This record gives sequence, structure tokens and C-alpha cells, in this order.
Amino acid sequence: MRPIYVSLAAALLVSLPAAALAHAKLISTTPTAGATVAKPGKVELKFNEKLIAATVKTEIVMTGMPGMKDHPPMKINHTYKMGKDGKSMILLPKRPLSSGTYQVSWSAAGTDTHRMGSEFSFTVK
Repeated sequence: MRPIYVSLAAALLVSLPAAALAHAKLISTTPTAGATVAKPGKVELKFNEKLIAATVKTEIVMTGMPGMKDHPPMKINHTYKMGKDGKSMILLPKRPLSSGTYQVSWSAAGTDTHRMGSEFSFTVK
């Protein structure tokens, strides 16, 4: 009896659509991770699949400022808006980002409802 259950379970897994097994992943950003850029007025994130907007959490943190050796992390007030495709979002700081280093963090659930997240950093000259 047991081999039948194993065979049925394997057949079920093979027949599931690939999208059902996927997780939301960040595929590109502007500014790009590790880049040095002029004072951006926004940060763009693009994902491999649609996000559930109600689950989105974002954070922009200034992690370093020129001339301040021990700059404490400082959260940057911002809003965000989802793209019409549901696979992108734009983070809008209240004012353009000043010179320093920044870390952007996000978390959200995709169509599979599993919460995923990551972070990336960039520098403003």
C-alpha cells in the first residue's frame, strides 16, 4: 500500500503549476544594489510575481552619513505605491535622499501567500 501513496504524492507534486511553488523575489531595483547615485527622489522595486498589496512592508534606513563616523541608523519617512501590474512598487521619500548610505528592506506575500523579503543598499553622492 505504501508505494501507491508515494507514487500518488509524487504525481501530485509534478502536476502542480510552477507558479504555485514560487515565492516573490526582487528581480531589479533603481538605484541598483551597490550603486552610487545622485540624490534620488524615489526607489523602484520590481518583482517576479504580483504581490498582495495589503501585506507589503517597506523601510528605508540611512546607515551612514559623510563626516559622521558613528552615524546611528535613521529611518527615512516615505510612502509607497504599487504599480498597475502588481509586480512593482515605488518608494517615495518625503524629500530627495541626501548624501550617505542607505538600506532598503521589503517584505510581502506573493500569490502563494508566503511572506518573503530582502534588503539591498546603495550610496547617494
